[in-house]
Amino acid sequence: MKKTILAAVFLFAAQLGMAQEQPVEEQKPEIENKNMVKLNLLALTAGNISLQYERLITPKTTVGATVNVMPSKGLPFSSSVESFVDDQTTSAQLKQISISSFSVTPEIRFYLGKEGYKGFYIAPFVRYGKYNVDLPVNYDYEGKEENIMVNGEVKAFSGGFAIGAQWRVYKDFYLDWMIMGPHFGSAKGTLEGKRSLNQSEQDAIRKSLSDLDIPVVDFDYEVNDSGAKAKLDGPWAGIRASIGIGYRF
Repeated sequence: MKKTILAAVFLFAAQLGMAQEQPVEEQKPEIENKNMVKLNLLALTAGNISLQYERLITPKTTVGATVNVMPSKGLPFSSSVESFVDDQTTSAQLKQISISSFSVTPEIRFYLGKEGYKGFYIAPFVRYGKYNVDLPVNYDYEGKEENIMVNGEVKAFSGGFAIGAQWRVYKDFYLDWMIMGPHFGSAKGTLEGKRSLNQSEQDAIRKSLSDLDIPVVDFDYEVNDSGAKAKLDGPWAGIRASIGIGYRF
């Protein structure tokens, strides 16, 4: 019996020693500083404010969103838009448009290098934008040029993808260059101007609106004794681009 007990104790001790000698499987350290906030310096040069938040969800994949605020100003890329317009009346009207906007753009980024936040990336995204539009409609009345201001909201939904590259420039500071991000979708909205109008004024405003030749977009309007209303509905397109400075934390 004693020999059996001693053998059992010896076997247990030997197994315990072998278990202690086996190396513990190394665990990969958890990635730190998964978050990043960015300021778009390119947008600042145009008077816009564009902030982005990005979070690492896998070693080479991030999710994030960009918020962009544009104060009231003239039609962006107006020279490019005017190149599609042959009518001088329409071109003159477009130059008088004032627009402010707010947009939110969620995206997911796939970094193509060895790790996230560094190197080239591709980024599918969607965008929701709300645009406040002020448009003075000029018309001739009794030999004088008059105008009625119509304003309202245009809402747009679009989707696309961006390509770019990002580098660490100093400690936790990064430079993000979004080279190009085309997006396509649709937009619709209503612009309305309240004003008491006699029949002659109504006829003059209808003529002015009928002379507008806005390409691609469906443009319907109605004029009555209490004012004018215009409805816009059609495709929407744009291009994202940015040079941003980011801080990782």
